[in-house]
Amino acid sequence: MGLNAAPTYKVTPTSTKEVLKTNYISLFDYTSQESPETHDEIANIYGKQSVSGMLHSMSQESSFASDKYIWTEEGRLHTVYNDVTRTGSTFTKAGHVFRVNETLHISDGTKKRRGVVTAVTANTFTVASYLSAGLGALATSALTVFADGSEFHKGTKGMVGSLETDFSILSNKPIIQKDKYEVNGSDATQIGWVKTSSGGYLWFMESEKDTRRRWEDRLELSLLNGQIAEAGSDAQAAGFGGTEGLFDAIRKRGNGFSGIAADILDWNEIVRRFDAQGKIQDYMMYVDRDQSFAIDDMLGEIGAGYDNGLSYGIFKNGKDMSINLGFKGFTRGSYNFFKTDSKLLNDPTLHGAVSTAAGKTRAFLVPIGTKEVYEGEYNGNGGGEKTKMHYLHSKYRVAGQENRRYKTWVTGTVGGVYTDDEDAMKVNHLSERMLCTVGANNFMIFEGE
Repeated sequence: MGLNAAPTYKVTPTSTKEVLKTNYISLFDYTSQESPETHDEIANIYGKQSVSGMLHSMSQESSFASDKYIWTEEGRLHTVYNDVTRTGSTFTKAGHVFRVNETLHISDGTKKRRGVVTAVTANTFTVASYLSAGLGALATSALTVFADGSEFHKGTKGMVGSLETDFSILSNKPIIQKDKYEVNGSDATQIGWVKTSSGGYLWFMESEKDTRRRWEDRLELSLLNGQIAEAGSDAQAAGFGGTEGLFDAIRKRGNGFSGIAADILDWNEIVRRFDAQGKIQDYMMYVDRDQSFAIDDMLGEIGAGYDNGLSYGIFKNGKDMSINLGFKGFTRGSYNFFKTDSKLLNDPTLHGAVSTAAGKTRAFLVPIGTKEVYEGEYNGNGGGEKTKMHYLHSKYRVAGQENRRYKTWVTGTVGGVYTDDEDAMKVNHLSERMLCTVGANNFMIFEGE
């Protein structure tokens, strides 16, 4: 047996004081003798990318312990019909609620009359006009009618029949959300030359932090964009129920504006719509860049001092506080609108990636304050517990020791955790929550071109 020729012994680098290429054992070429200057901090070239925070500042949070949450919204105090027909002095409207001796206001778009109800059936009511000319000048269809009072003869009995307030029973269900970050033991000990925002030189710490930020963003995004799985949908067939998000609630029960509100006439229409709804005085408006420019241009044309007379009551009447929080306000009619740019709507990796032709969300208006509702199902006889709820109400599941608002736990064998035999660290995130959009008729969403 003999000594193998390879691998052989090394004779370089030499021991002589001579500058040779083989003297240098380095990742750098021998011509680069000087150590390069390195900047060990990460450059956040996209700024603070997190888009969460709107629901945290605008909604109230509370717990619940069920697969479903029910609340009841009170209907209109007064009733108006816009599709009444007429034959002589007899009017037809199926299932109307008018009673004998009630006075009615009647109009057809160009003319109006007033009269008193003299007889009713389930689907008709007869009206005696207060004018000698009678009701003949009115159209015979598409009449608008509402009650505005009553008139009785002396010594007569009281009103026959009573009215029950209409209630809408609404509900939503929570969704379970999860995420996870995983790193193996070897990579967890890999030292880098870049210092992370956590302060250390372990890169997995930066990735874990970004996982947490992404998770928190999606907790809010899911409550804004969520949809209930429709009957017959593939999602429902697969066992997923979904949850009603803010945008979908506004589309179904609120107000929609097509495109951008670009001039004062658009805002006049918006104000008129809110007059017909809850007439809430103060609104927060979250806008994309184009809608923000449109408002600035509109107000700039009206006058640079448009915000000087505005009440900043929701900001403790301080203009500086409003500006510091990123809001700029203006008043139209008796309404105060405070706008701020929305990262969510502008971010090119989120709603900013949606084309206008596909119905990009331009903005959404959120009322400030609370609304009286019944918790649980209203029984029709005044039962149910009446309470006040914020217009946006975030609910998360809690029962006993189990709080599912925001759960985080670590498993594996890395970092001092010993829960199994896997050479890894797993950071798990879980939440079960939903959003209740109360009084959606007071919200507005702006979408499309």
